Amino acid sequence: MKNEFDNKTKEYSIGRPTYPNEVLKILSELGVNKQSTIADIGAGTGILTHMLGSLECSVLAIEPNEQMLYECRKHCKDINNIQFIKAPAEETSLKENSVDVITIAQAFHWFDKNLCKKEFQRILKDDGYVLILWNEMQTDSQFAQEYTTALHKYKVKTTAAISNFDPDEEKLNFFGQDYTKVYYDNWQTVTEEGFVGGALSLSYTPSKLDSMYVEFVAELHQLFSKYQQNERVTFHYKTEVCICKFSE
Repeated sequence: MKNEFDNKTKEYSIGRPTYPNEVLKILSELGVNKQSTIADIGAGTGILTHMLGSLECSVLAIEPNEQMLYECRKHCKDINNIQFIKAPAEETSLKENSVDVITIAQAFHWFDKNLCKKEFQRILKDDGYVLILWNEMQTDSQFAQEYTTALHKYKVKTTAAISNFDPDEEKLNFFGQDYTKVYYDNWQTVTEEGFVGGALSLSYTPSKLDSMYVEFVAELHQLFSKYQQNERVTFHYKTEVCICKFSE
């Protein structure tokens, strides 16, 4: 995971969707308060981290990629209860039994599950929770279908983001028991810059170093022009929130 998003950090920060406010309500219902500690593991550019800061608890942004962590610091500079730690999910450097909740937004598929299971169990307090979030773009519109086709047409590699695996089975194996899963509608309206940035932020699409980059960007601009309304396009996501605990 550490190097998958090199040269994509800016695009990630301007193009990726945020998460519904219901996530904060879930955390409050799980008992998170000002005395709690949340470890946002695989924090990226801080999209979820910034939201977590509003809970006024201690938030630890754990991110192995230096460029991403730099962007995370910038994005969260208005919040003073976030600590930034350059570390992988498998070796967070956090103290044993020091974390009330682990959050993982759009990153669980990158982790070494065997190493992470040991690490998460080490840092979590007794009865600690793990929240895993995933934004799934809905492809029931012609726009979304053409967008998805373009992404796969210009795919430059196969990464964990698009590899074949059963996420439910993976979580069951990881936690050793079933978990609660809830869904929320999540709409993202973006400008042309955000639209292109979102496509370029994906780990498997071309970066500026790839030969197909110019052609890919040109097709994205054409697609935006075709579907834009008032210089915006809107994506529809379903945000999946998995509320997990390790079996005893």
